[in-house]
Parts: sequence; structure tokens; C-alpha cells
Amino acid sequence: MAFQKIPARRQAPPTPVPGPFENERDIQRRKRYEAQEAKRAPRIQVDQVITLNSWLIGVIVAFIASAIVSFNGITAVAVFVGLSNSWMAYLFFFFIELMYLLFLVAYLLLESRENEDSRGALAGMIFFATIAVLANGFHTFDYWQWAFLEPRAWAGVVLSVSAPIAIISASKMASRVIFARPDVY
Repeated sequence: MAFQKIPARRQAPPTPVPGPFENERDIQRRKRYEAQEAKRAPRIQVDQVITLNSWLIGVIVAFIASAIVSFNGITAVAVFVGLSNSWMAYLFFFFIELMYLLFLVAYLLLESRENEDSRGALAGMIFFATIAVLANGFHTFDYWQWAFLEPRAWAGVVLSVSAPIAIISASKMASRVIFARPDVY
């Protein structure tokens, strides 16, 4: 059984005819509503559901893997801050990863809308990813006692810093693959 690809069509919305009891306030309210609806993410066609689910699962798995890798690095480096209790180091991890996740979701939502600026969300995501990258790299070098000539230390640094960077790459690509531009649908 072969699936046929349904060609996407863009239909112009019907021009509403003002009713006999519609006043200027109602017209303005309808125009604001239509402008807001126009900013929403375009609908994903039926043949794109597999793509959507694959990318969403991929980004979720990559984020969980990044969080697991970053947990050890961030909590170990947070102890160097000189916290009064050792359990407070876990708060650094949850704060950084939570902010990272919130900026990731904000970026994907804003990128899916027409005429929305997603640079602030991308900048926030990069900022918190940079903190995770620096903490992971610092922790790995600290583990190897700053032996810069040790190849295993460099391999560890490359692996530990690649997890947060993978999230940014995956989310940027997901925003392009999952969400079609309005002129496409």
C-alpha cells in the first residue's frame, strides 16, 4: 500500500462580511484575533506526523542525555562556589537545566510563528548551554588534574562539552524541519 503525497494548498481565508449588528469594536476585535491566529504555527500535514514525532523524540532524548552528562560536571563545579551545604550544588544543576529547557521551548515556539523574533530565546539557550559547556570542561580537566598533555583528558572534554552543544544544534534543525514556513502550506 503506497501513500500518496497530498499537495499542499494555500487558500485565502474568506473575507468576512460585517453583520447587521456588528459595530466598529467587533470589527477591531475580529481583526486582532485574525492577526493573532495568523502568527500561530502552520499546520503539519498528515504525511509529516512521523517527521514531527521523530524530531520531538530526538530532541527530548538529546536533552535528557545532555542533562545526565551535565549533572556531574555542574554539581562538581558548583561546590567550588563555597556553598554552605553540599546539597545546594544540586540547585545549580536544576536552575541551569530548567532555564535551558525553558529557553529551548520558547525558541521552538517562537521560531514556529510568523514574524516572531526568536533571537532572545536563542541567546538565552546559548548562554545557559555555554555555562554547562564550561562547567563540563572544567570538571573534566579537574578530574584529570589539569594534565593538558593527556589525550584522554582532551577526549573527555570533547565528549562532555558536546552534549549541550548537541541540544542547540538539534533544536535549531528541528525548528527548520518540523515547522514549515507559511508560504509552504
